[in-house]
Amino acid sequence: MARLKSVLLVDFDNIFAATGQAMVDTLPQWLLWLSDGALSEKGRRRKFVAKRVYWNSQYDVHRDAFQAAGFEAFDCRAHAKTKIASGKSSADIVMTMDAIELRHQLGGVDEFIVLTTDSDFVPVVNRLQLAGIRVVTAGKETDPTYQLYSEHADDVIHIGALKAAFDYERAPRKWYKLRSDPPVIAPLRQQAERLSPLLKKVRHAVRVEKANGTPGAVQQLKLAADIVMQLGARTPDQPLPRNKVIRALEGMEGFQTKYGNRVKPWLGQKNFKTLMRKLSEENPDIQVTELADKTVRIVCRARGPRGRRGRMVGVPSPLGPPPKRPDPPAPKPTEPEPEEEAKAADTAPEEKSDEKPAAAETRVDASAAAD
Repeated sequence: MARLKSVLLVDFDNIFAATGQAMVDTLPQWLLWLSDGALSEKGRRRKFVAKRVYWNSQYDVHRDAFQAAGFEAFDCRAHAKTKIASGKSSADIVMTMDAIELRHQLGGVDEFIVLTTDSDFVPVVNRLQLAGIRVVTAGKETDPTYQLYSEHADDVIHIGALKAAFDYERAPRKWYKLRSDPPVIAPLRQQAERLSPLLKKVRHAVRVEKANGTPGAVQQLKLAADIVMQLGARTPDQPLPRNKVIRALEGMEGFQTKYGNRVKPWLGQKNFKTLMRKLSEENPDIQVTELADKTVRIVCRARGPRGRRGRMVGVPSPLGPPPKRPDPPAPKPTEPEPEEEAKAADTAPEEKSDEKPAAAETRVDASAAAD
């Protein structure tokens, strides 16, 4: 089986903060773990056509160790005095530019491993996937980055598995096999089921359709358009990779890419391109543009106010429950009418006059008792 042509980009400051000095001391072990096919497609081994590491000036003491392992090391020191004082670097922008540059320079690359837990690399993941390249990232299970990259990247190396790889040794090859078994991935520490919020909404919508009866072609296309719009709402006005759209639509009942079980592929359409055009007719906010290489560019135009990260604010999900109506305002206390105020004023003096005679009678009784 041919090896995967892979590119490894390491955000050293980010991964070092999560793993510590052991990342440097056990560099040959976890690098062999990746080479032997950890989290690769079908367990295939990797051939790294490029290995690069990016760090701040303070970590340049590790240059010899990484260069001995075949890495190109880049000192990404910051230029602004405020960033230098806070220990920040320019590694993010340098890694982004290198990823796009290497994608064009190196032909036939199958995979990019962007070893970072920084969520700012989500657009980089999407752009590489648009070119049909598989992307693997890293993430902390106790941090939202793991779930975020589980929704965007093709696979995610959780930090616990990477730490376990510090003690990796290649298993001996059995006599009847051409190669040893691929590495075993350490399980997540938290065993709670991690499901994509989008797929949860897809399953909920499918259950609703089942309760209403078997969905017809029109209902299926409408549901598929809602799924694509919900997917595009995460990164509005950005191109959606083909494999990511297919992965989201696979949660629908009756959707498949090949003919089987007497079910037509692509929801009864000719191919992926025809299906996307049909969904664009169903929802004009899904814009489909045919490119020069006969592929299509899918962009979801999100309308309405957005938050700081570009997501829609105050717009209900097409697959979620209907928005709750606001509670009616509490009734204001009614003010007393002028006539009632006048009656209350007349009644108050009368009560005081009744009390005075009672006090006088008490004094008379006391003097009589004294006589």
